[in-house]
Amino acid sequence: LKEIPGGPQPGQKVVVQMASSMAFATLRPTFSSSHPVLSSASSNHHARTRASAAPSGAEAAGVVSAGTVAACGAVRRRVARRSRGSVARRSARPSFRGQRRSVATEAPPETKTRQQAWKKYGLKWGVHKFGGASLNDAELYKTCGDLLLSESKNHAVNGQNVPTAAIVSAAGGMTDALVSIINTSLVSVEESCEKLTATAERQKSILLELVPDHKELTDQVIKNIEQDQDAVKAMLLAASKMRGVPPQMLELVAGLGEVWSAQTLAAYLKSVGTTCEWIDARDVLIVPDGPLSGLGEKGTAMDTIEPFWDESAERLERWWLNNLADKEGSPFVIITGFVCSTMSGRPTTLKRSGSDYSATIFAKILDASNVTFWKNVSGVYTADPRQVPEAFPINSMTFDEAMELAYFGGQVLHPSAMVPCIEERIPVLVKNVFDPAHPGTRVYGRGDAILRWDDQDDEIDENMPVKAITSIEKVSLITITGTSFMGTHGVAERFMAALASVGVNVILTSQGSSEHSISVAVANTDGKLALQAVEDAFQLEIARNTETRANLMEDLSILAVIGEGMKNYAGISGRFFNALGQSKVNIVAIAQGSSERNISAVVSRDELGLALKGTHDAFLLKESCVSVSVIGSGRVGSAFLQKLKAWESNEGRDFSLPSMREVQYLTIDLRALCDKNKMFCAQRGLPLAELEKHIADGSLDLRKIEGKDFTSETEVSDSNLDAFIEFTESKEYPRKIIVDCTDSEAVASRYPDWLQRGFHIITPNRQVLVGPYEHYKECFKHVGNVGKFGGAQFRYDATVGGQIPIITLLQDLLQTGDRIDSLTGVLSGTLSLAFNQLNADPEMPFSQAYQLASERQL
Repeated sequence: LKEIPGGPQPGQKVVVQMASSMAFATLRPTFSSSHPVLSSASSNHHARTRASAAPSGAEAAGVVSAGTVAACGAVRRRVARRSRGSVARRSARPSFRGQRRSVATEAPPETKTRQQAWKKYGLKWGVHKFGGASLNDAELYKTCGDLLLSESKNHAVNGQNVPTAAIVSAAGGMTDALVSIINTSLVSVEESCEKLTATAERQKSILLELVPDHKELTDQVIKNIEQDQDAVKAMLLAASKMRGVPPQMLELVAGLGEVWSAQTLAAYLKSVGTTCEWIDARDVLIVPDGPLSGLGEKGTAMDTIEPFWDESAERLERWWLNNLADKEGSPFVIITGFVCSTMSGRPTTLKRSGSDYSATIFAKILDASNVTFWKNVSGVYTADPRQVPEAFPINSMTFDEAMELAYFGGQVLHPSAMVPCIEERIPVLVKNVFDPAHPGTRVYGRGDAILRWDDQDDEIDENMPVKAITSIEKVSLITITGTSFMGTHGVAERFMAALASVGVNVILTSQGSSEHSISVAVANTDGKLALQAVEDAFQLEIARNTETRANLMEDLSILAVIGEGMKNYAGISGRFFNALGQSKVNIVAIAQGSSERNISAVVSRDELGLALKGTHDAFLLKESCVSVSVIGSGRVGSAFLQKLKAWESNEGRDFSLPSMREVQYLTIDLRALCDKNKMFCAQRGLPLAELEKHIADGSLDLRKIEGKDFTSETEVSDSNLDAFIEFTESKEYPRKIIVDCTDSEAVASRYPDWLQRGFHIITPNRQVLVGPYEHYKECFKHVGNVGKFGGAQFRYDATVGGQIPIITLLQDLLQTGDRIDSLTGVLSGTLSLAFNQLNADPEMPFSQAYQLASERQL
């Protein structure tokens, strides 16, 4: 301060404001009299340090010279260059440089902070966000509008409805259409104009269908759309002349979908008599000027764009005073998602999938009670239901779990969206727009013990240490290996620096303790670029030593298990890798975060679906599915189908038994059934109840069944064992079982091949066990061995002893070290029945007893 010409003198009061969170500092000389404010106001997170000395009245009087103001302004500008927050405030106030101001001798009166306009309603705001899938047509716009009305009314306090804000995305597919319009202009302006007209007409038709007979509402919206349309046409011509599309132009045009969507929904709410206005977020949401990087990719975890909170709040205040100050009652405010502006006024965006972030930004500014994301699913699922049909919604999760899930490809929530809610402790709800009564998923609280909030009440379910399984589908793996790297400093640093130099983001890192190799996963599109960068960085080592090399593996995926309950829970990794092994999925690389809430494995992209399903079944104990294919529909096969039907209806099972803990969640899908004549196949399972109706005299004749009796997905064809097995080998089912209910030697001869391919076999067919010994050995060579296709089980207990578990008992005795000296008993089911008949009727001839056994097909 002493170095500033004309700066504060001894005895003058000096206020130093420092912002630790924004790297922002201002200096404000404050005399005992009023003085023009020379500093930027701090944000809510600023920590203020004040040092003061009481000036005498005579010393306080005087005039601030132009030099003093200019010098202080220069210091302020130098500090502000290191801060984004200061830019907002400096631009919002007039410059006093070069002006002379007289200073009064009286201290300024204390002023009370004026309440923000949107808090006058006395209730916390409800903030809602609707995505494009929820706004695809007029009917869905109406559904969302009615949902806002009911939510506001259902949460009313003392008869006063909750003030409600809704952040909206563009209508479904609109953003992609607008981007396509711009890109098409490089090829044909005429074609791009036609696309523009079709896109604008689609939005108009939605509006007119949604709000019929309200020209006073629709005419202005249509006028605005047409004005935007004219402006875009001029841009299309300019882009064609420039032979390129500037990022600013792309962001401006891509954001029009949200602008049109907000006006459309606001028009509907006005038409039903509510107090409603719409906000173009480009007028109020202010972000820093950043690199012109375009829109980004859908669902990607972009770097967080920190808005200027104070500037945005002030602009929202001005908008409020101009549009809602004189209106009574709790209003509805429809806000455009995705779009924003810089301090210089340039329209920009929060990048792809940024509408979620828009919602939480406004939730923080409005001090909302919660923010609800309305999706077309009932919350955050344990896995992608498109790949794992048995996935189910999660009741609650922490923000840390949600961010891990979002980073690893879960697209229900955008990673950046959670930051404002964490800062202000605002609960996030994810609910189904088509089923609003469903509770959905509540995201709240922190995972680490040191960060946990006092008011979070989530309890970790010991039965479900893993909350969700997610994946990144398209990645490449870059590996640098070399014997010379062992014990060498700086290898990892050079590796990462090489990737950073070409702008490649590292998704996952895996390194062995020997330091012999380092592997990183990157986006599939960056694979070749990353490989070249690494080869350039280590070109000297590669040239000197043939053992040093960099290689690229493409078409891989990352599978991750996520959950707070994994901490200090032994056996999670073992169960994870065992599930992959049982699903016959090979692991390329593994990694675990120090937070212990994430374990990741790199697998082949072709095996991702199988890995997801197998891992989901292993951890989440709900709806674990087994694929069963039955060969033979005679008496034994029909009896087995009836048992499956009884299983499906839960007949005769006591789920309170400890042994039934996991079995109660088991679902058996009969996906294929064949006899020597016909074959029935269904991807999601054949209807057992319908099959049971066709069982006559203890057996099922497939020739008498018409395909029309089943679902449309049932395939009916002539029997072909090769086609039967090809259908059975589905990657959607990690556990596949073949039940052979025939006595066919031709079927039994295929056992070795099926076991080698990982199919489990259950059979009463004795042919493979009483035939050539080499055939017997060939079968058991593949039983339990974890090879390329994983370990298979061969269960032949029903071939001997009349279904008494003799085989299992003998195996248990041998495995525990017992030696069997002799075995006595009637081990034939046929003979057992015959002898029982003879015992009951001593006068019966043996031939008659045998005939009775034959008639029962024993």
